[in-house]
Amino acid sequence: MRIGVFAYNFKHWKTQTGVQNLILAGYKPSVIFAADPVELNFYTSKIRTKPKDLFLFHPREIAEKYGIDYHVVAHNSEDTGELVKKYELDVGVILGARILKPVAFKDFNIGVLNMHPGILPENRGLDTLKWAVIDKMQQGVTTHLIDSKIDRGSLLERNKIKVYKDDTLMDLQIRIQNLEQEMMISSLKILEETPKESLQLLGEGSYHRAVPPEIEATLWERFKEYKKEFVEP
Repeated sequence: MRIGVFAYNFKHWKTQTGVQNLILAGYKPSVIFAADPVELNFYTSKIRTKPKDLFLFHPREIAEKYGIDYHVVAHNSEDTGELVKKYELDVGVILGARILKPVAFKDFNIGVLNMHPGILPENRGLDTLKWAVIDKMQQGVTTHLIDSKIDRGSLLERNKIKVYKDDTLMDLQIRIQNLEQEMMISSLKILEETPKESLQLLGEGSYHRAVPPEIEATLWERFKEYKKEFVEP
């Protein structure tokens, strides 16, 4: 299986961990498509769930270490599409990307795998961990082959995480990130054995933008109530 990775051209936990786990599981990528940072012009919620100041290598260093071709390229560009065809790629894996357009994924033989940090189709979009708390949904991960609609496409797997009484939001975030990595590997195995035409399509569900400040202000109280319902016995 020939794999191309969508990544960021800067130090990034998911990029580094994902590439290393692919290699360790026997799925060494043929190429990394690394996108430069862009300035985001939409509101981002303020309560942080991810740790800061992690020790990371630049993805170019990782690519050089493991002999993986590395291209700095805008993901949604004709250049990416041409590289997909040049490398005759079967599967793309998203380890750092904004919303991909068809020009980036239409020429993969099988498709592009995304690990979404929420249960689809109920919890699409941004701030999935927080919206799960707010709307009292299960926390977990869904893997799917993407299509032109955000967080839709063809379902591969859904799995939930455990919630414990003494959890913080960051505990849940780290547990979700770890599950994404585990399911990345299991989903690639599914794609090796299952024709994509037989996969179930994801429904429309609910799409969320970033949690607005007036709702986020109530998040800590909501989290206390959330744990009463979802904590493991």
